[in-house]
Amino acid sequence: MPPSPIDAWYRKQKWREFPFQREARNAYLEGRDGLVHSATGTGKTLAVWLGPLQEWLNENPVWTAKTSVPLRVLWITPLRALAQDTAAAA
Repeated sequence: MPPSPIDAWYRKQKWREFPFQREARNAYLEGRDGLVHSATGTGKTLAVWLGPLQEWLNENPVWTAKTSVPLRVLWITPLRALAQDTAAAA
C-alpha cells in the first residue's frame, strides 16, 4: 500500500509524526471524539487538522481546485489562552 499523502508530506519535510498526532488522526478517521491538550508549540494543530485533511483526501483521490468539494472545518480555540501562552513564551 502506498503511503498516504500526509505520510509523504511528513517525509518531504523530514519530520516525524508524533505518536499522539497519529493517534488523534486515526481516532478522527474512525469517527471517535476526543480532546488534545498539550503546551503551545507541541504539535496540536497538526494532530487535529490532519485528520479532516486525510478524510478529504480519501474522499477526493483525484482532485483539482475546479472539480473538488472544498474542505470545511469548524475550528474553535480558546484564543485568550493561546494569546497568554504566546506572550509567556516570548
